[in-house]
This record gives sequence, C-alpha cells and structure tokens, in this order.
Amino acid sequence: MSGAMVAVTIDRPAVLDVAALGLPAPALRVPALSGWRAAWSSDGPSPFAAGGTALFRRQAAEECLDVVGVLRAYRAPQPEEDWRTPRASERRLLAQVNAIAGLGPQALERIAALAIDPDLPDPGRVFAATFTLGCIGGPDWLPALQRIVMTAVARHPEEGAQAMEALSLSPREDLPSWLSPLLRDASPALRAAAVRVLGFRWQLGEAAWAQAMSDPHPDVVRAALLAPVHRFDPARVEPLLLTAAASTDEPTAQRALRLGAALRSPALHGQAARMAARDPGWAGALQALALHGHPGDATLVRGLLRQAHRWPAVRAAGALGLPALMPDLIALHDDPLRSDEERRLAAQALTTIAGPTPAGATSPADEWRRVAAEAPAERRLRGGRPLNAAVLLAQLSGPGWWRAGRQDLYLELIAASRVPIARFSPFDFVAVQEDALDRIAEGVAPGTARAATSAPALAPQ
Repeated sequence: MSGAMVAVTIDRPAVLDVAALGLPAPALRVPALSGWRAAWSSDGPSPFAAGGTALFRRQAAEECLDVVGVLRAYRAPQPEEDWRTPRASERRLLAQVNAIAGLGPQALERIAALAIDPDLPDPGRVFAATFTLGCIGGPDWLPALQRIVMTAVARHPEEGAQAMEALSLSPREDLPSWLSPLLRDASPALRAAAVRVLGFRWQLGEAAWAQAMSDPHPDVVRAALLAPVHRFDPARVEPLLLTAAASTDEPTAQRALRLGAALRSPALHGQAARMAARDPGWAGALQALALHGHPGDATLVRGLLRQAHRWPAVRAAGALGLPALMPDLIALHDDPLRSDEERRLAAQALTTIAGPTPAGATSPADEWRRVAAEAPAERRLRGGRPLNAAVLLAQLSGPGWWRAGRQDLYLELIAASRVPIARFSPFDFVAVQEDALDRIAEGVAPGTARAATSAPALAPQ
C-alpha cells in the first residue's frame, strides 16, 4: 500500500479519495445476488469463489454496510434526548463508511451489487449503499450511485425516500450535474426526487423551483415546498405560494402557509387568517398564523381558545407569545374539568411564553400570573424574554429533540433577521448543524455562537 492516506470522515460526511489508498483495481466484478433464493441454491459458482483477501474484503464490506443501515435510524433524536445526542451514533456510522472505503474498490463493487434486493424492498440497505457511494469521490462510482437511486425511487416509496435522504446528505458537489436533467424526466417520482434533494442542498435554482411549483403532479409540488424559497424573488414566489395554500391537498397547503411566515408575506398572512377562522384544525393554518407574529391576531386566537378548536389554539398562543393571552391559558390550565393532557398542553404553551419556573417561585401558576401582569400585553415573549433573532437562535442552539419544531424556529429566525441567514437543517449531521449555527450566529448576534445553552428545551405541542 502506498503512503497516501484516504481522507478520514470523523463527525460529518466528507468526500473520500479511494484512489489515494493505492489499492489495486478489482480483479472480479461481483454480480448482484438473486435475493434469498441464492441462499438455498447450490447451482452456479459462488460469488465468494475467489477466497482470500477478496473474500475478506467483501464480507467486511457487507458487515459495515449493515451497520450503516441500522445506525441511520439512530440519527433521529428521541423524546427526552437532545439534538446533539446522536453524535456518537453518527461517528460510528461514518466510521463504517471509512472502513468500506479503506477496503478498496472491490468492497465498493460489493456495496453497489448489494444495494437493491431483487425480491423484497430493503430501505435500510438502499440508504446505506447510497450514502456510502455518495461519500466516494471521482466519476467511477457515479454510475452505480445513479442506478441505485433511480431504481429505488421507481420501485418502492420507502426505498426512494431513503435514497433521497442519503443523497441529500452526500458531500459530493457534482450531484446537480446529473440530478438537474431529472427535473424534466417523464417520471413524476424522479422529478420529485430531484426537486427534493436539490432543494434540501440549496442547489435548486429559482427557475427550476417555479417550474416544479407548476408541475401537474402533487408530489413534485410538495417537494418544491420544502425548498428555501426565502432566497428567491418574493414577487415571483408569493403568487405561487398563494396558489399552493389554496390547494385541497392538506400537506401542500400546510407547507405553503409555513413558508409564507418565513417570507413575512402579508398576502399569505391574510390567507392563513381566513383559513384559521374557517377551519383552524386544517393544514396547520392557525400555527402558520402564529408564526407570522402579528399581535392583532390575538383576538382570533382568544376566541378559538373558548371553542371546540381550543387545543390547536393553545399551541398557536404559545408560538404567538403574547402576555395578553396568558390569562386565558391559565384559566384553561386551572379548569378542573380539563384532562391531565389538556392541562399539560396549556402549561406547555405558558412555559413557551414565560419560560421555566425560576428557583424560589412558589408555583408555576404564580410565575405565569406575575409575567402576565408585568409584561407589556402586546410584546411577544419566548422563554420569558422579548422575542428577537438572538432569542430564536439561542432556542435553536439549546436543548431539544423535535425536528419539526426546530425547523419552525429556523423559519421564525429567517423572518426575524435583518441579514441573510446561512443554510440550516435539523436533519443534517450534528456537526454540520453546529457549524451552521456558528455561521448564523456571526451574522445575527456576533459572539454568541454555541453560547445560549440555557434556552428552555423545545418540546412538541
């Protein structure tokens, strides 16, 4: 082996240079197995007939691949965890990728051959193979990567979803060169996959986004509504979002309304208000309305707190953060006719506004009443502090596991900031999220990077 070393992935994906290892090219191209039937058949030559080093490399690669598939599930924080908790699992996952790369081209041939089981869908295996090959530099492994992704997307929705996830996390910078043509593919599934991956990576252009928003297939439109549209021309974005917000497809309408809050769009605020008044439980209209943060919406939220739709209104009241709504929330919390779950939701909204009960306070209810009496009624609070970009950044950097809630915080941060905000996703590797938060902090509140760990934990509502 030559003295050159492969680039080492420690806690975030990196492009690995297999050629730097100086390993010989594979002497055997391993065919794809015929699924479980191969285990019961003695006919034909074994793919392991070569034995020796080649056999070891293939078997070791298979074991590492299985571990990558298992550890993918551990990347999602669980209740009572922190978003940083998966770091150890991610490092172990990336160590498997390092090991496969270190085994050389023959091991990578084996990975490509095993990616698609011809008999049964295996989403975990698809993720593992796609992500591994997506970390290998150079053009040699791109055809295999393309074949796996296109086969998975066309064959099974869960396999397609995990192929998209792996491709989204890939460190390769040349993916747009072969994903962009798929934006015009005849298959809606492939068009949606290309839109989703490029949007996640912030590599989807404005013209391509507008084209996707006009696509006749709803899956493509839904994928487009996960793109960072705050980077595009608002005059072009707003009409397309208004059309999507009026859709009878609930996920489409919900995503459009949330993006409207990030854009601070008056038209989409009005759309959310009308939808919330008509049916506050549909498409998250009330929550989207709260994310806009208009104090004048307190009247609508207060009215809904006294109706059958009070529990979506409770969550919205917490996000809106107005002390003027706290007496209504306290009344719900203290109502003896409410269940324990209902009281918990009310307490959660009150804590979102007022923050955790400080040491020495007689009870949470007394602290809530104090905040409600002393704070200006129309000053938005989050965790007991006046809501601004620095407070949102502190909460995004602080403890919490709920990915959807952290994504909403990021949308609020975009809306509250006076400067462009760096890319961030709660679905990225932990180290990538930390780097993104550092970059955001330098623009929003210089000197606060990774500082505000005292922010109250984010919990689902």
